[in-house]
Amino acid sequence: MSLSELKDLVNNKEALDTFLNKISVVANLKELKESIETANVDTATANLALEEKVESICTEVETLKQDLKSNVEKYQELDARRAAMTRPPEIHEAMRELTAAKKKALNESDEFADDWVESGGSDVSAFVKKFMETRVLHHTRAAKAERLKLTM
Repeated sequence: MSLSELKDLVNNKEALDTFLNKISVVANLKELKESIETANVDTATANLALEEKVESICTEVETLKQDLKSNVEKYQELDARRAAMTRPPEIHEAMRELTAAKKKALNESDEFADDWVESGGSDVSAFVKKFMETRVLHHTRAAKAERLKLTM
């Protein structure tokens, strides 16, 4: 292209547009631009059509998130209770409970014997059976307390 043709293109907008439209690369770029614009419009339309569905899913996710939070809190509470229930007892606490239970079994057997004597008990075998059960319980608890005492 000569210098005068170039000056004519620069000074004449219509001539420049005509020249550019004749170039195949420019035509391809225009087609590409139009296809991209069309695809963008189609995508935007599809996105708008799905907007309500996305909002309902977001609401559902928030509800599930709150449920999960609530369930996690419940789990943590239950897990703390489980840990407290399965934790080995303190030796001093166990000693105190065993000593109290030992005394209770001894008092029960003594009261049973006193009641039997006062009532003029007649069935000796029933008395011995019940009395021995409570005394064995008393001695079992005493032995456990003694073993615990040795571990301290």
